[in-house]
Amino acid sequence: MALKYYHTTNTGKGFITHAENESAHISGHPGEVWTTENTAWAARVGATEKTQAEAQALVDAALDGQVYPDDHQDEALRGQQVTYTLPEA
Repeated sequence: MALKYYHTTNTGKGFITHAENESAHISGHPGEVWTTENTAWAARVGATEKTQAEAQALVDAALDGQVYPDDHQDEALRGQQVTYTLPEA
């Protein structure tokens, strides 16, 4: 089974159970984007499946305008736009 991209809101306790995460790892990303192979979890929480491009657009929108702080450990990144790339499916 391949990694899939989902969009849904984290509802707090019980959103991801230990058993669900053990079954197939569930990773959270900026913009309320989630990646997993666990389709049963996605159905239970009402997640909407997205293409990688759609999910990346949600991540990019969530980070728009956010910059690395002036005291960031990597001096080259200081003041630069924060970027995040989703894992490949």
